[in-house]
Amino acid sequence: MREEITAIAYIAKRSQTLFEVYMRNEETTSVRADINKVIACGTTEGSDEHFITTQLFINREQTEMFLHMGAGTRKGWLHRKFDIKYGN
Repeated sequence: MREEITAIAYIAKRSQTLFEVYMRNEETTSVRADINKVIACGTTEGSDEHFITTQLFINREQTEMFLHMGAGTRKGWLHRKFDIKYGN
């Protein structure tokens, strides 16, 4: 009986570890996909628009707003967000 309990505990611990790894990968994939959409709308890595993305996308609502926009308006929105925050 003790061996069965030990085996169950091992399986539970292993399952928890695998789940945590999966969740980290899901989050990373999501961020990667969002940043790829930023680049796809015409921003250049290192540009003001790309930089402001790193600030805005900390907030999930801002990310959702960006993703909801049409591809043609995304870059302009990022540019305006940068100008509002940094006064350019």
